[in-house]
Amino acid sequence: MPTFFSQFLKSPIGRHLTLSIVLFSSLITLMTTAYQLVNDYRSDVTRIDRVFSNIDKANLDVLAASIWVIDERLINTQLNGLIQLPDINYISIKDDSGQAWNSGVQKPTNTLSKTFPLVYKSPTDNINVGSLEVQVDMDAIYQRLYDKAILILLSNGIKTFLVAGFILFLVWYNITKHLDKLSNYCKRIDLDTDVEPLAFDRKQKLDEFTQVADAINSMQAQLRGSFEALKRSKAELQTSLEDRERLLKLERSYKEELARQVKERTQELEQSLTALKRAQQVLVEQEKMAALGGLVSGVAHEINTPIGICLTAASTQLNHIEELIVLIHSEHATLDEINAILDEYQESCELIVRNITKASSLIQKFKTIAIDRSHEEHQCINLKSQLQEILESTLIMYPKLTAQTQLEVAPALNIQTNVSLLNQIVSNILSNAFTHAFQDRQNNQIQITAKLEQGYVNISIENNGIPIPPEVAEHMFEPFFTTNRSKGGTGLGLSAAFNAATLLKGTMNYQADSALGGAKFNIRIPLTQCNAPKLTTNHDFAI
Repeated sequence: MPTFFSQFLKSPIGRHLTLSIVLFSSLITLMTTAYQLVNDYRSDVTRIDRVFSNIDKANLDVLAASIWVIDERLINTQLNGLIQLPDINYISIKDDSGQAWNSGVQKPTNTLSKTFPLVYKSPTDNINVGSLEVQVDMDAIYQRLYDKAILILLSNGIKTFLVAGFILFLVWYNITKHLDKLSNYCKRIDLDTDVEPLAFDRKQKLDEFTQVADAINSMQAQLRGSFEALKRSKAELQTSLEDRERLLKLERSYKEELARQVKERTQELEQSLTALKRAQQVLVEQEKMAALGGLVSGVAHEINTPIGICLTAASTQLNHIEELIVLIHSEHATLDEINAILDEYQESCELIVRNITKASSLIQKFKTIAIDRSHEEHQCINLKSQLQEILESTLIMYPKLTAQTQLEVAPALNIQTNVSLLNQIVSNILSNAFTHAFQDRQNNQIQITAKLEQGYVNISIENNGIPIPPEVAEHMFEPFFTTNRSKGGTGLGLSAAFNAATLLKGTMNYQADSALGGAKFNIRIPLTQCNAPKLTTNHDFAI
């Protein structure tokens, strides 16, 4: 036993293992104790709530009747009965004239009180005759929880130390003393002396220590053979030093050349990886838009079913007017009754019709995203005239808001593109500005610029309204994301614009550093110039 304690005190493994066992057991003990105490406290509080509930259900009416007739004997009897309930230390009854009946001792702290109104229910009316105050002593509950916590912690602490001591003894007996012998044996190994095989002081059995002893004995034999071979090769190594130096120089030159080639290959791989990431991003966005079309189409289909049910309900509601006919032809019908029923049916029908109209409008907006317009016929248009027409139409849609507009587009720029998709992109961005950026503001400005660059048309739309917060800009192109849902926003405007730009084989992005101070959107679409623009009347300003 002294050997056990001395090795334990000197062993970092033993100390660490003891500390780990004690800390982990203490943590589990504290967690289980806290959980059990919380459950016990909740049970006591629940029991007190049940007592209050039973008083409310069983005693209030009787007390109210006793106070109404001022039956002192019955009041005192009920007070004595209530004070006998568990954990109740004080009860007070007061009538509306100021007279009071008390039982028990009232405490100023660590109590839970509840006051019940006493209402006498006469055949014609309910009369408030006084109040009942019930006070519960929480000290007894806290004391029970404290005693239980001390008992649990002491019992678990004793158990933890006993288990830890037994485990440490087993570790010392089966592992630590053998490791100590192995360490001392390895320190005494000398290749110049005779071989002394490693053997542990214990019964012969096949386990890990036996395998370690066999491996060390085998390793020692191999080391001795290798040591003899090393001595023999020492002379040969002396004669090969010059060859070694030459080989080292050759190796250094080879490493330098290899490093240069690796650097070149790394640069090529980085360039290829960058291009691959761009292509991957484009493919992901295309997949998102394709999946979005199926999603929104499914949503529109699912919403149509409850709309049909709602319309059927509205028709049925209108058919109930026949009930009014019966009421009108009855002898006891009054004008107020008829008007009340008519108002009720009219409001109900109008509510159903308004919701059907709103849902149908929402379905159309969903379908705006779902429809694949990439195969519509492209038309030759004058870009400036088309953008001016979209801008004027948007201003008409928001007559209560004013904005100064500036259009910087070459008058002779004619392009061939899908007009519906282009209208959808520009009108949704403009509508988003009027809805979010220009609310409660004056001196609003909108600037639209179009430039040609390497076979593409770059259209920039910016305003001086409220900037878009970074947390909103991160998600604003996602379907159904909106910050204005309480006012009817659906979160489909910018998502539909992004989808339309993708269908045009172009891109759309948001730029935070606008020259006007507000939001700036950049649309990049392929350039196909033409000479004979046609007037278009296809206005698709879906939001």
